[in-house]
Amino acid sequence: MAIVVELIKTYAPWAYGVSALVALWYLRVTILARRERRHSMFALERETALNRTYGAWTAAIALSVFIGLVYLLSTVVSDAVQPLVVEVQTPLPTQPTSRPAVTPTPPAPESVLITPTATATRVRPTLRPEPTLISRTPTVVVQGPACPDARAVITSPGVNATVSGMTPILGTAVHERFKYYKLEYGMGEHPAIWSYFDGGEQPVHGGRLGMLNAGALGPGVYAVRIVVVDITGNFPPPCQTVIVVR
Repeated sequence: MAIVVELIKTYAPWAYGVSALVALWYLRVTILARRERRHSMFALERETALNRTYGAWTAAIALSVFIGLVYLLSTVVSDAVQPLVVEVQTPLPTQPTSRPAVTPTPPAPESVLITPTATATRVRPTLRPEPTLISRTPTVVVQGPACPDARAVITSPGVNATVSGMTPILGTAVHERFKYYKLEYGMGEHPAIWSYFDGGEQPVHGGRLGMLNAGALGPGVYAVRIVVVDITGNFPPPCQTVIVVR
């Protein structure tokens, strides 16, 4: 039923256009019938013209009912079943393909340098040991994504954060005409296909938006975004972050 309503909403402008053409045709029929009735000399001809006029009015009433049904389904009913359409159209996550095992390459044997023993009688000077440089591992600072709209924000996990298992998604989902929000993920930093994994029908101010089961995904880089939808079906620019699943 949700798919049928979405299809009617898609082709509603075409239905309005065809209805307008049919209405113009029956308007022409009505005008010709009235003119014929006015100039007819016989009662049978006037009755025939009157019947054509009644037929045109009947068609006009049927067109009005048809246009009303299309408008009702494409606006009120479509907004009511929008979450169902999103759920049906959301593709299932693909199972990651198994990666071939990497065979480690055995290290090459180290060459042993044999230093001959010197027989000189002079005492060699003692060499001072050179200081050993200790390399420090830089600390990775995870920053939050730059969200274009303050009504749709993800604060955690940050950009390039490493996650595993059940991962909470924190942030904000508000709107002046709020209807619902949804959380989606996709493979890579700029996915072509997004998959729904959580959402809600109540606004959230700086709290938990949902949970991502990172354990069900294969290792790699994924993008996560939040979309806040208003009562008209529109939404501000989504906020997106990038995570690394290990």
